[in-house]
Amino acid sequence: MPQLRLFDPVRHQYPNLPAYLIFDSQYLKKYSFANQPVGGAVPKTVSRAGTPRELAAQLGIDRDQLEKTIRRFNGFVETGTDCDFRRGENQWKLASVKAARSSNSSLGTIEEPPFYGIELRPAGGASVGLLTDLRGRVIHQRRHPIPGLYASGNAAAATEYGVGYQAGLSLAVSMTFSYLAV
Repeated sequence: MPQLRLFDPVRHQYPNLPAYLIFDSQYLKKYSFANQPVGGAVPKTVSRAGTPRELAAQLGIDRDQLEKTIRRFNGFVETGTDCDFRRGENQWKLASVKAARSSNSSLGTIEEPPFYGIELRPAGGASVGLLTDLRGRVIHQRRHPIPGLYASGNAAAATEYGVGYQAGLSLAVSMTFSYLAV
């Protein structure tokens, strides 16, 4: 998801928006969605359809382009290489029981109806926060540390992104900067 949050400060916009999460019934058989257990019901607010073209119409996106994107993505699954976003290239993510069953367990085809889609928007602690220096001191707008004022975690601006953000990177950063501040 780092590409979802990519922000262009010159144009003051997110160049990769709008963005959508598109998945099929195969996904729901393997993974949880919307805090539901694996195989659980998908909330009624999530668009669904019998074909990708019908789903595209519901989401207000180009039908031909969605079909083309799904074909391209399914081709990545066959080869085990995600040429667009490089999913699965990190060995620590592939070091699991699921990885032994395929060449890239981060990828799976989108082909079994019903098809689901939801628009994604950047949110959370990565969107705002106080700018800090390497010691966790809050930086004044004139670019000097404010004496005695420190910030870490979600109170501080996120200055790093990476493959581990969903697995506790914000906690690690908070602990590190809190330690440095103390």
